[in-house]
Amino acid sequence: MAVALRLADLEATTRQAPVAPVIRRERALTVLTTPAAKPEPNLLADTSIHPVAVAIPVAAAGWFLVVAWAAFGGGETSLVLAVITVLALMFFGLFVGGGAMARNVTPERAHRRSFQAFLDGDVDIGAGRITGREALYQIAAMPVALAVGFTVIALIEVIV
Repeated sequence: MAVALRLADLEATTRQAPVAPVIRRERALTVLTTPAAKPEPNLLADTSIHPVAVAIPVAAAGWFLVVAWAAFGGGETSLVLAVITVLALMFFGLFVGGGAMARNVTPERAHRRSFQAFLDGDVDIGAGRITGREALYQIAAMPVALAVGFTVIALIEVIV
């Protein structure tokens, strides 16, 4: 809302106003305006991978390492497990750190969506688009299957 005031009226008004107004001077009149809220732009839907979909394979790899240390740690195998642990931490540390520090290069897209919206929505990949459920399956199936299989192997080793 813009109100045209004289210079003398402007000084009296600005001393009493609780909010700092934005003032523009135009020739003989001064126009007093209040800042308007920015309109929300129409953004395209987000088509990136949700952080939970990245955390699942990282957690599966962590579980794999914990089970390996619990079942086979000690003696001669400790050195091999230590080297594998360091390599896994470096690999996943770079992977997760790079993903966390990556810049969203599509500014016309929305930046966040819920996990349910990720599962129900689309994900851009090199060959086109797939659903979020398919992307989660492709990302998480192999690490989770390996962690579960290795847990079974470790339980057999410990029990027998």
